[in-house]
Amino acid sequence: QQVRQGMNGTSVTHTTIQLLRQLEAYIQEEIGAQSRMLGSLEDQALALKINAPERMLAATQALESEIAATQSRSRRRNELLAGLAQSWEVAPEALTLSSVVRRAGEEGTRLARQRGELERLAQRTSTLARRNGTAARFHERLTQDVVRALLALEDGVCVEDGGRLVNAEV
Repeated sequence: QQVRQGMNGTSVTHTTIQLLRQLEAYIQEEIGAQSRMLGSLEDQALALKINAPERMLAATQALESEIAATQSRSRRRNELLAGLAQSWEVAPEALTLSSVVRRAGEEGTRLARQRGELERLAQRTSTLARRNGTAARFHERLTQDVVRALLALEDGVCVEDGGRLVNAEV
């Protein structure tokens, strides 16, 4: 039963509209997940800045928890796209959020807004994750350099480079 015409003459049936609403709910969940990940990354950045290991650990655990939930959300997204693909008689791999918005016509207006918000959050999350990774690697190298400097012997040999025999009877 055809309810409306989407873009490119695509039919938007009652079932398709239900799937679109479920996709909207999924996108909203994904926006929430991206927001939580961004918050955890911001906590990590602050922990790196103020050298707070406990705060870094808590932020990293929160981030790991969010990443672990990605698999179930991904499975749900794939199921929804498969349903829409069947409804529109296209391959599921051919559907992206942009193409769903186009095919849905007026029914995809909310999805279009959500897509923009999700893209902005994903970009901010990606940028901050890269920045944190760079800062953490720099922090690690700096710490290693400081430790090496502290462990260096007067003749320029580092304790890490090998052991020395010591006369214990002196």
